[in-house]
Parts: sequence; C-alpha cells; structure tokens
Amino acid sequence: MTYRKGVGRPVKMTIGRMEMIADALKNNYGVADACAWAGVSKDTYYRHMRTNVVFSARMNYAIECRDKVSFNFRTTP
Repeated sequence: MTYRKGVGRPVKMTIGRMEMIADALKNNYGVADACAWAGVSKDTYYRHMRTNVVFSARMNYAIECRDKVSFNFRTTP
C-alpha cells in the first residue's frame, strides 16, 4: 500500500529519495550534494529534519556511519 495525498501536489520526499540521500551522506557527501543527487532541495531536507522523526533518525544514523569501515566479503572467484 502506498501513501498518496488526495489533493494538491505529490509528495517530494519518497522512500526512494530518502534512501538516496542516506546513501550519499553515508558515502561522505555533503547535504547540498546529496540533495542535488536525489533531486530534492536543501529546504525540503531541513524541513523534514525538523518535522519528520523517522527521516531525521535515518539521516542522523547515516551521518554517524560515515567513519565506519564496511567490508563486502562477497567476492567473485
């Protein structure tokens, strides 16, 4: 089931865009670059940081994970 607004403009911050921004922030991109890559303005990002608890928790976690090293053990022979 997807969330759709009944009237007005469609929502700009979708789950896919939220994940794009989180991945960019996790890979040491700045907020401006991450938002530009996802097609969202910085104003939309900061508005969701203030009002959306789930969004702000996900972005803060992505920023915390910047310094952690991740290994991928799936290698091809």
